[in-house]
Amino acid sequence: MKSYNLSREKAALELGVSTRTIDRYVKSGKLSYKKIANKVLLANDEILALKQEFAQLHTEVSSELIHEATEKTYPVTSNPVAVRADLDQAIEEKIDKFFLIFKEKDKMIEEKNKIIFVLQQRIGELETKIQSMIALPDYNREKQATLLEKQKLEERIEQLKTSIKSEKTKSFVLLIMAFVFITLALFLLVRYNIIG
Repeated sequence: MKSYNLSREKAALELGVSTRTIDRYVKSGKLSYKKIANKVLLANDEILALKQEFAQLHTEVSSELIHEATEKTYPVTSNPVAVRADLDQAIEEKIDKFFLIFKEKDKMIEEKNKIIFVLQQRIGELETKIQSMIALPDYNREKQATLLEKQKLEERIEQLKTSIKSEKTKSFVLLIMAFVFITLALFLLVRYNIIG
């Protein structure tokens, strides 16, 4: 039996996606959930499996590129036009995969930037509220709660900024890998006298 103990927010942090993305996964049936006391809880094992699937997707693409480039050797008697067509098609497919990954990363970064914007607006509202509060005993509790909420929002913004930097770094590494693959493919094409 599945253990439903993760909130949408914790699941989103675990996967590095927004809560809206988690909602889309739930709506599409990719993730199951239970609603307890007006709170949506997700299964921890499903989140871990999805996280592994994401990691596997990214490692598959890079390992496929390296393996295909190193394993494909063509005999000297092969038809160079056919070999080149095969390599061109393989390169084209891999480039398409990279562009899909980049689009996914861009969407994730865009969603995180929107969240940062909303959180910064909320911080501004809270700061205005704090400045206008009177230091009476009745208001001290509300003022402390508001300060605590502001601190939590600022921490969340820092987490999102760190996550965005990480995503940009990952995208840059993937871009470098694509460049290396294309360079390796061109080297192999020249070496086997397919172009040149």
